[in-house]
Amino acid sequence: MRGKISIALVALLIPALIAAVALATTASGKPSRTTITLRLRSQIEHVQFVDNAPQGRSAGDVLLFTERLLDTGGQPVGSDAAQCTFLFDERSLCTGTYILPDGQVMVQLLQPGLGLSGVYTQAITGGTGAYARATGTVTVDQRPDGDRFSLDIHLPKH
Repeated sequence: MRGKISIALVALLIPALIAAVALATTASGKPSRTTITLRLRSQIEHVQFVDNAPQGRSAGDVLLFTERLLDTGGQPVGSDAAQCTFLFDERSLCTGTYILPDGQVMVQLLQPGLGLSGVYTQAITGGTGAYARATGTVTVDQRPDGDRFSLDIHLPKH
């Protein structure tokens, strides 16, 4: 009886194993995705700092902000919103959303230091509308006159 159950179980699992191998082969072959690259810059609109105890800059403080997003020609193309929670050093743990005409792109990151000049990367964790199931990265170049963004959005082909 034990042998019959094992053979029956293997017979049931073979199609699932074949499908899993086929999916792995597709995933390891040529990418079946489309990449969209957007180059944008920002202008701060609103900023709110929440000073949680203890008083003064400390872990757990929160910075909320919104920005206008402009194309390379300076024309408005959307906005963004983010929340950053200060850690025990200069870094912050942040989540944000880029709101664009065809949908939204969500990001997460460990920001090296708010207000500092420098380049860092955000992870695209999803999206809505035209950006549903998005992955990829956003490279941020922090500048005193407004950040520069390069969104490299990877979308699965339908």
